[in-house]
Amino acid sequence: MEPVEPALPLAVADPAPRPATERAWRSLERQADRVFGAAANPLRQLGALAVLMLWIALASGTYLYIVFDTTAAGAHASLDDLARGQPWAGGLVRSLHRYSADAFVLFTALHVLREWLLGRYAGFRWFSWVSGVPLLWLALLSGLIGYWMVADTRALFVATAIADWTGWLPGFGAVLMRNFIAEEAISDRLFALLVFIHIFAALLVLAGLWVHIKRIARPVTQPSRQTAVGSALMLLGLAAVWPALSTAPAGFTQVPSVVPVDWFFFWLFPLMYATSPGALWAVTGLGTVLLVMLPWTSRAPRPAPAVVDLAHCNGCRRCFDDCPFSAIVLVPRTDRRPYAVQPEVDAELCAGCGICVGACPSSLPFRARGRLATGIDLPDRPLTALRDALRRGLAAQPGAAVLFGCDEGADARAVAGPDVIALSAPCAAMLPPAFADYALRQGAARVVVASCGRHGCAYRLGGRWTDDRFAGRRDPVLRQRARGPNLRLLEALRGDEARLRAALRETAPRQARHSGAGDD
Repeated sequence: MEPVEPALPLAVADPAPRPATERAWRSLERQADRVFGAAANPLRQLGALAVLMLWIALASGTYLYIVFDTTAAGAHASLDDLARGQPWAGGLVRSLHRYSADAFVLFTALHVLREWLLGRYAGFRWFSWVSGVPLLWLALLSGLIGYWMVADTRALFVATAIADWTGWLPGFGAVLMRNFIAEEAISDRLFALLVFIHIFAALLVLAGLWVHIKRIARPVTQPSRQTAVGSALMLLGLAAVWPALSTAPAGFTQVPSVVPVDWFFFWLFPLMYATSPGALWAVTGLGTVLLVMLPWTSRAPRPAPAVVDLAHCNGCRRCFDDCPFSAIVLVPRTDRRPYAVQPEVDAELCAGCGICVGACPSSLPFRARGRLATGIDLPDRPLTALRDALRRGLAAQPGAAVLFGCDEGADARAVAGPDVIALSAPCAAMLPPAFADYALRQGAARVVVASCGRHGCAYRLGGRWTDDRFAGRRDPVLRQRARGPNLRLLEALRGDEARLRAALRETAPRQARHSGAGDD
């Protein structure tokens, strides 16, 4: 028999309690999965949908810029004639521009809400969260200026409201009122400035998105085809049924008493007029500060970053390719071994998910005697602890079923018991497929591997890599000898413990007739 080292910390973590708001959002996503399917669920693609809406707004805005008359006298007429004279051509484009901008605001707000509810703003995610805050203000600025450019009564309301708001700042408001909304100041130069601000702010949002996703590997910036097509058709339908039209031309000597309000962009101003400009500055200023500081209010412990062991690393690049957060870079070899590169972990970016461990070709439970050493590992959750816990469990319960779970998914401990050995890792993708083979060869009657799935992984790519590795589409792959009815891959999110129990029960009779211990 192989020697077994003294027991290491058990490879099952106590599941962190989830706030009720997170559980509610997850439940909502699961309900939407039943309607749309997980791959096309818009609630799982809010950020990508926001980017799609931005591209539609930019594309339609380019056409509008070509036909827009940037003079004070012609601005209103150029857009109004376009919408009313060409309702199924230029008018449709203008409506798409308006509604895609509104949709961008909506999906962005929902994206921020989702990430907050799921706790995805602290630790290694702080940069993505903080870099997104300025984009909210830039999008609001571009939208408000876009309304100002139309030169209708709604534009006059926007201009006056902005002046009232900024006028609260000492020494600034009176100048703004005189130079931007007074009748004698309405000039071609003003409209040229508005066009510049509108376009420049939108382009800054686009550039800021690149910064926003810079620390994410393989970022999903476009929704699935079904979701994209469905969203585009909804926009087209809305634009056709309810076209976006200008109101009457602005009369700069009098502010209109009633104007239609776009709540996606104008929500600031009713709040200001219901309170005061100073109160609005306090709310928006405090809200911005709180958003920026939110990552440092979390008390969640920071996981220990992965550690590279060059003695067991051949520079294969798999950990680099599979890391979801670009926390691993390749640098020239430093140990004089005959390999060109070695991985280096950026502790600031490492999520402690262990996906890199599952990708390492050294993470083979068969080859090691004593301690299992691998090319990259988690110091506080080493892979050898998982293997040793598996050995101890099978020694105590020969022929038991083995469940490999995920700390972020269904609680593995809830299904542990007689004839069921339940183990867990920070992410299911930390488990090399060879571990399932190893468990069967060590006498397990069957093996169930539970992940968060391709579309619900807390670490973005863990469920996808788990599926691909076990299906043979991505290295390291599961050996052919381990494939069969005694091995099952299952999606089980937090709260799906009953699904785990059902999977173990439904496979039990069938597995009793199959042995996974033999070779090919």
